[in-house]
Amino acid sequence: MPFAPSPSASTGTRSRNVASPDERPIERQGSWSQSSSIVDNPHLGSPRSALREIEAILQGLTDNLIRGYDTICIPYRSRTASQQPLGQLNFPGRSVNEATKFTRMVRIMELSRQALLAGRVITKRNIYYQAPDLFRDQATVDRLVDDLACTLGVGRSGLNIVASPKGLIAGPLRVLATDGTVLSFASDQDKCDLVPPVRNIQRIDLSVARWVLVIEKEATFRTLAASQYWRNSSHGQGIIVTGKGYADLTTLEFLHLVHTLRPLLPMLCVVDCDPHGIEILRTYMYGSKTLDHEVNTRIPGIHWLGVKMEDIFSRESRSGRNGISWRHQSAVDSLITLTATDRKTAVRVLQSIDDQVDEDSHDDLEQARELQVMLMLNVKAEIQAIDDMGDLSSWLNEKMQPV
Repeated sequence: MPFAPSPSASTGTRSRNVASPDERPIERQGSWSQSSSIVDNPHLGSPRSALREIEAILQGLTDNLIRGYDTICIPYRSRTASQQPLGQLNFPGRSVNEATKFTRMVRIMELSRQALLAGRVITKRNIYYQAPDLFRDQATVDRLVDDLACTLGVGRSGLNIVASPKGLIAGPLRVLATDGTVLSFASDQDKCDLVPPVRNIQRIDLSVARWVLVIEKEATFRTLAASQYWRNSSHGQGIIVTGKGYADLTTLEFLHLVHTLRPLLPMLCVVDCDPHGIEILRTYMYGSKTLDHEVNTRIPGIHWLGVKMEDIFSRESRSGRNGISWRHQSAVDSLITLTATDRKTAVRVLQSIDDQVDEDSHDDLEQARELQVMLMLNVKAEIQAIDDMGDLSSWLNEKMQPV
């Protein structure tokens, strides 16, 4: 089914560096053709469930106040203990902290209810500025919004609450937004677009893309975007995405959506050759542990392209004996000594791999082996090391060959 943008859609412009969702190029219906790769968003649902739950809780508070109860309560479950039984917050509480948390949660529910009824989205940053004296800092809002979603058994987007945009995307991708406009993410200019929130996607066109490449670092993403690698790759056109380090919920949900719609479309990941890089990779694969209640954030089919120790070292035969040599002289300078934090992260990730149910997973075993080599040699390397040894685009073309 071709996209059918609203007649009122008009052409927009984009800022120099990053285009906001409502500033991307908008296309007309006539530019769309029939294609089986133009598919509807199966995660586009009604937020009525969260609204009903919130209204029931607030109504219960009102009823108990009218009845003159000395103590009122609301259900509560922390996102860090999502498997624990549902608890509650009381007011007045057993402590000042409990009473304060109760007040903050009720305020967030009120703001979420208003957004759901109005059919609009609010950011966590906006919630903080609604009552800065109450919340004290942004981190408090971030935690309590996720706790509320966990308590109600919905995703954060089901509350009509989102984080400020973070991830970037470029490539031959077009999206029909829920407001009827068509967004294009392919540009001949040195500009990057924000990853669109899944809740704003009605339909998506993946007909041209032959691969999806997820990059850990924004600088590397911008280098590839500026060189139009998504267009000039020897493997055909593809989509490049960055979560700017540890990916935010919007980026994870978007990649999950693409993987769900096109499970055979190769999804590749390039991260630093260090413990944090592997932890970021595992966040894409298995989701964030702090957002365990968010179900649409996992991309189990993502393939780890690199950077790995084998990209720095080369095993070859010399004088009839097998040995390990440098792949390039600059590789010597690219290696960095692990910090104490790196080593702690490596141990933590190794423990999480050991806790995985699927003990025979090839991906888990490969990641564990890389971490063990890093710990043994006490070294790490960044994505930049590949550019130092030659050309990143050529390396990607070579690494993507067998995928």
